[in-house]
Amino acid sequence: MGGRSLIQILALYGAGSWLVLQVVDVLTDNMGLPDWVFPFALILLLIGLPIILTTAAVQRRMAVASTGAAQVTESAPESRASEDVRRLFTWRNALVGGGLAFVMLAIVTGGFMYMRNAGIGPVGSLVASGLLEDRAPIVIAEFESPDASIGAAATEALRIDLAQSDIVEVVEPAALVGAMERMQRDPSEPLTFEVAREVAVREGYPAVITGEIQMVGNGYTLSARIVDAGSGQTLASHRESAKDADAIIPAIDRLSSKMRERIGESYSDLRADAPLDEVTTASLEALEKYTESIAIFDRGGDTDLMNDLLEEAVAIDPGFAMAWRKLGLTRDTRSGRIEALENAYEGRDRLSDRERLLTEAAYHERVRRDFQPAINAYERLIEMDPNDTWALNNLGVIYDQDLGQHEVAYDYYRKALERDSTTAVHLRNVARTEINLGMYEEAREHLEQATERFPTDDVVVRLWVSLAASQQDFEAVAAAAERFRDLPSDPRNDMARLATLSDVALVHGRLGEAERLAEESARAHERAGFPDPRRSMLSGLVWADANVRRDPEAAARRLESLLLAEPLDADDPVNRNYIGTAFQWARLGDRARAEALLAEFEAEVPEEYRTDVSNPYLGIEGLLLMHESRFEDAIETLRRREDRGCVLCEFVPVAAAFDSLGMRDSAIAYYEGYVDADWHNRLNFDDDTLAPTLERLGQLHDEAGDLEEAAIYYARFVELWDEADLELQPRVAAARARLEEILRQRG
Repeated sequence: MGGRSLIQILALYGAGSWLVLQVVDVLTDNMGLPDWVFPFALILLLIGLPIILTTAAVQRRMAVASTGAAQVTESAPESRASEDVRRLFTWRNALVGGGLAFVMLAIVTGGFMYMRNAGIGPVGSLVASGLLEDRAPIVIAEFESPDASIGAAATEALRIDLAQSDIVEVVEPAALVGAMERMQRDPSEPLTFEVAREVAVREGYPAVITGEIQMVGNGYTLSARIVDAGSGQTLASHRESAKDADAIIPAIDRLSSKMRERIGESYSDLRADAPLDEVTTASLEALEKYTESIAIFDRGGDTDLMNDLLEEAVAIDPGFAMAWRKLGLTRDTRSGRIEALENAYEGRDRLSDRERLLTEAAYHERVRRDFQPAINAYERLIEMDPNDTWALNNLGVIYDQDLGQHEVAYDYYRKALERDSTTAVHLRNVARTEINLGMYEEAREHLEQATERFPTDDVVVRLWVSLAASQQDFEAVAAAAERFRDLPSDPRNDMARLATLSDVALVHGRLGEAERLAEESARAHERAGFPDPRRSMLSGLVWADANVRRDPEAAARRLESLLLAEPLDADDPVNRNYIGTAFQWARLGDRARAEALLAEFEAEVPEEYRTDVSNPYLGIEGLLLMHESRFEDAIETLRRREDRGCVLCEFVPVAAAFDSLGMRDSAIAYYEGYVDADWHNRLNFDDDTLAPTLERLGQLHDEAGDLEEAAIYYARFVELWDEADLELQPRVAAARARLEEILRQRG
């Protein structure tokens, strides 16, 4: 250091300090050290700065004196004092002192971490001390507050934040209903500390977290305690302050972090969580409603209540972009979803980076149907935070539902579940993709977990139906449909159960029963407040007429009747099912009606909402070419489609075209591709298509002389339609007779 100027020494010290802080920052993140390590290192470096400057000045003066540039006559005491200063402020002492200071910091940090992890003294975590078990279930009592709405918002915010922890398990309110009823209490009443503690003791939960909010002048003081349920002993407590009502949620975030730290959460995990105040709104009341709605979504709760809360939130704060964004994913109608996402997108410049990217991604995916910008936005979010489960999950949705790349989607879904297993949607999406990939045992395990943890989630019940249907076990499908009875009373659950049972009846050829159940499901659909109940729930009977009865004239009459009773022009143009209805007419071979609907679609629906329609157009044209006996053109057209969101769509029309051309081997390959495919939505195809396909496969293998395969498909067809309606029994009898003949021939 000798001979260097003061500027050079300051530059060297600054560079060294920067390097030291970078190392401390990396060690803090990777080794899970407490947050105070970095500021302490900074303080040590700041303390070292005047020492370095003094040392530089002393050493420079010594250098000048040694050259004779300055001659100073000093008394003996003054000489001894100067000599002492020169001995003290040497570069060796400065460097050794700085090193020892950081060694002491390392020793203190190591001692602190040892005591915390060993449960020693006041810094020992509750888990390490043996006062709580790892992943202990904890009941959260309602915060006591002079304002009930603030107390409810604080309670829900604390619940959501603690649910992110891997070291405790928050007991969901739905899990306490039974205990409350046994206590002869109304499950809807506030869960006070006394009630929460009694519930915990009854159910064997070890601890309760209770909190209190008090007004202090214009601000608030928030406190929380972890209480041993059995003894009532306070295991840990913490207090935070908020300058006003808008600062309560950030204070709750700090409070929950301290509680998690005291329980034993690793510091690296604490730093990985997104803070609760990362949604932009000026209104605490709107934030409260948004927070509650997200909690309902996470546990697979009442969708109507969730949407009502979101609608109330945007009514309070019309600029609440994240609430608009969520409505854009959950509203019932497409026009409503588009409106919500456009409102969110319009205000994106006022948002944090994370909110803006989430909003832009949802807009591009759901409104513009432009998937690459959405993928780019989610990938940017993951670069910013590899633990962002919203980005991971939503990337999975694009690859799964929009692009049909289920293996890629599964990887993202699994990562989201690994990082947050407390949310229903992650378990559901993993299970759905496992069904699509034929991983049935894995899907069953995840659905069992979801059923246990989210007992009121209707989507989980639908996935039980999907799992059984994908395995073509229709008795299990009917049994799974009865699970809807275990859910809270809701016309939508009745509708789903009845519609599923109607499909099961149809797949077995019981057409009369299927029609009766479909009529009942339409009435439940109407009770639920959905539009076009008969057209929505009875359209499947059109295909029963066309595919099962083989009566296309009856199918056309039924479709005409449904459209006459509930015409497409009764709704907003964006919501009209132009494409789906054009498909229906195309399947019946009515080019004029199909093309008229497409022309009206293009005239009535704005161009920006008519994106991503090339595949449906190709599908419609391919079906029309089939009915015009232009089979080779139909095959070429149908093969140009990208059936991204429909695994089964590529098989049966192409198989039928090859069949009509007499190309038996190709027809068999496509028919069998349909029969053997894995997909969570099989029931909507199998109800009117599986039995006729099995019947035709038996005939084709029979014609080809492959009697073993013919017998297998005849047997499956006969078993499926064994109790079919009388009008279908002649076909069953013919297949059974041929099956018996084959078996006699083969001995």
